[in-house]
Amino acid sequence: MGEKTSAPVAPTGGREWTHGFWSCCSPFSTCMMSCCCACMVHGKTESRLKNPAAAEHSSMNGSCCAWACLAYIGCSCILTAMQRTKLRDTYGIEGSSVGDFCAAFWCPCCTVMQSSKESVTRTQQVGAYQSPPGMTYP
Repeated sequence: MGEKTSAPVAPTGGREWTHGFWSCCSPFSTCMMSCCCACMVHGKTESRLKNPAAAEHSSMNGSCCAWACLAYIGCSCILTAMQRTKLRDTYGIEGSSVGDFCAAFWCPCCTVMQSSKESVTRTQQVGAYQSPPGMTYP
């Protein structure tokens, strides 16, 4: 009988965050954006997660508006935690949804900043790969 083959799957865990949770003051510009306009940083990170191969990522999008609306009623930590979980799942980073929510609830600026920096680093790693040219026959 024929054997079934399965498609490759994303890693389920084991990796660490490239950027530490408390290394949120560098670079200073991203730190200030995360503290003063976190919705824009959240939106840009979401854009990177949805389309990592895009040349540019917009910070003003639906995710930014949703985050700002939820922040108005004090619930932006929900979207921040969901984004952090998506980031962890996409790149196989260790952690849990409960940990993501706790980070987003207790220190939202640090969480938004770490997610942004992580998505930039991981997107650059993906963008650095260039597939070899295909074979041509005479």
